[in-house]
Formats: sequence, structure tokens, C-alpha cells
Amino acid sequence: MPIPRAGLRTLLSRLGLLLGGLVFGLVASEVVARVISPPGGAHLTFNEPDGEPDNMVQPDGELRTALRPGFQGTLRLPGTSVELRVNQLGLRGEEIPPRGEKYRWLAIGDSFTFAAQVSEAESFVALLSDRAGVEVFNGGVDGDSTWQSSRRYLRVERDLQPDGVVLVYFLGNDPQDNERFPPQPPVANPRPAPPSARAAELKPRLHPLESFLFEHSFLFAHWRVWSRTRSLATRGAQDLQRWRGELEIFTRHGRGRREALMPKTRAAFEELAGFTSARGDQLLVALAPPVFVVDQARMAPTLELVGLDPATADPDGLGKAVIGELDRLGIASCDLTPALRASEAAGEAPYLHFDGHWSAEGHRAVAGALAGCLPARPSSSAPM
Repeated sequence: MPIPRAGLRTLLSRLGLLLGGLVFGLVASEVVARVISPPGGAHLTFNEPDGEPDNMVQPDGELRTALRPGFQGTLRLPGTSVELRVNQLGLRGEEIPPRGEKYRWLAIGDSFTFAAQVSEAESFVALLSDRAGVEVFNGGVDGDSTWQSSRRYLRVERDLQPDGVVLVYFLGNDPQDNERFPPQPPVANPRPAPPSARAAELKPRLHPLESFLFEHSFLFAHWRVWSRTRSLATRGAQDLQRWRGELEIFTRHGRGRREALMPKTRAAFEELAGFTSARGDQLLVALAPPVFVVDQARMAPTLELVGLDPATADPDGLGKAVIGELDRLGIASCDLTPALRASEAAGEAPYLHFDGHWSAEGHRAVAGALAGCLPARPSSSAPM
């Protein structure tokens, strides 16, 4: 039996109101999601690497992973997207220009050095180049330990001809990574890794709809944090154990574990110092604190997420221990914590809300700190 026209108009009107209400509700929820800060431990559960472009990283027999030379792609994060490119040496950025008169530095380290979350121009690498009047190149790779960073330096040293090396040592997991990933013997003739055919065979991490939401929706980001936090109780035992191990060294009860980790880091620093000294390059180690050391309002929820007591927090103990090791080895150091805390106190939000890496404001603070820490250029290396 056909529906009368009046009834059809009423039905369509009600459907329109329902649809309009749903759209309004989603828009309103998205607006609220952009205002509300995520939980303090969101940097653990957000899983930022899901937003990285596919096939940027390729397998590497010596170093586990390497950036694919010639790669170009887009990182997608809530509210922003960042264009990424890798040159033929496997470094982030443009191709290396001919050597000029400027003093030349190579920055090495993990994701805090690679800095996928900001544009090249906003990264501390570019800002330091401008502030210090030197050339700085980005040799960071996500997940690198100090051992791996040292060997990346060896791979590009011949072609790049740096005068100095800045190692960004991330206090959040580099102590464990230096223990977890044993060093490989340096190869006799290190060269940049060629593009891997296997990289093109990797499948995308995200469905196209997920990729769109990952970049544009803060509501989706909140949902991912909530979902992963819930899953820790059932399917996340491995992640929970790893995070607890990384975080316990920021508590008084973890002092013994912290001391047990230092020999591997000391050996890695000694090796890198030996590599740079043999090639006549200067060395500076910069200590990068995790977000909860700078924004201490995030300390308690971060520790509670993995079952640690916030009352036992010792946010500065690890940094002091690492600086002590560097002083004993005679290696120049630069603690980035004071500059980042000053930025936080000024309301500049030096870390991203979700994934815990530096924001553009954080990179500015880091560049300022490093500019004051860079060793002076030896007079013997001044241009003729």
C-alpha cells in the first residue's frame, strides 16, 4: 500500500531531523574533543607511528631499520599533516649540498631527532642551523639506540664530512634500548643503505578512512587512547610490561634497575666518542626528557597506568645519573630539561598532547638550549 504524500513528507522530515541531530552531535563532540586534554598517559597509548606514511622505513641487516633513500610522504596527526622526505644518504631533508665554509654538524638519535611531527623548518635541526650559524643535518631514525645511531654516523661520515655530532639521548627509553639491542661490529666500509625492494611490498597500517580520521578528528584520537587503555587489561600484557620497565627507573624504587642499565649506556657513549675522536669530529650529547618529567601533572597518571606508585616518583634521578657518566668520560653534555620546563611554565606547550613528542614550541626551546651548548669551533678547523 503506497504511503500518502503527507505521511511521506512527515517521514522524510523526521529522518532529516534525526540526521541533522546526529551531524550536530558529532560536530559538537568534535569541538569538545579539541578542547579537552587527553589523559596524562596518552603518550603511551596513542600509538603515533600509525600516522607515519607507509614504506618510509625499510629493513636493514646491520641496524634493523633504515629510512628509504628518496622517500617522500605525509605524516598524519590530529589537526595537522607533515610532509616528509629522505635524501639519498638516508637522512631527513634535502640532498646534501657541497661542503662550504660553515661548520657542519650531524644530529643523530631516535624519533625525537627525526622529528616527524613538525616540518623541516620547525625542527630543532633547522632552527639550530639558523641560530648557531652552522649546518646541521638530521640523521635520526625512530627507535634507534645509541649503538645504532653511532653506526649511522659511520655510514654517512665520508659523504657528509661533519665537524661535529649531536647525539639526542632520549631518557624515556634509550637506557633500555642500549641494553635491548646489542651492538653489531662496525663494517669495514660503511655505506648508506640502498633502497630495499621489500619496502614496497609492505601493507598500509591504516585503512583510508582511518587515515583520514587520524589526521582530522580529535574525537577519533580520544577514542584510540581510550580503546588502547582498555585493551591493556586483556591483550596488552607485553606493552604494559615494557612500559613499566621503562618507567620504573623514574621512581626511587627503580634506582637499582637504573644503576644496572648504566654500564651499557656508558659503553655506547665510549664507543661513539672513540668513533668521533678517530675522525676528528666533536661530540655533544643532549639529554631529552620524556613529557612527564617536564609537565609533571602527567607524572602521576603515567605511572598509575602501568601500576607504579606516583608517590615514589624521582623525575630527575635518571638525568643526573647519565650526566654523571658523561662527565666521567669527559664528553660534553647538554641537559634540555631546564629549557623545556621554562617553555612549559610559560604556557607554550612544548610537547604534543597525544603522542608526547616535541611540538614546534618544544623544538624552539631545544634549539635555543643547544645553541648555548655547542662547543666552539676549534681554531685549527677555521676556513683558510
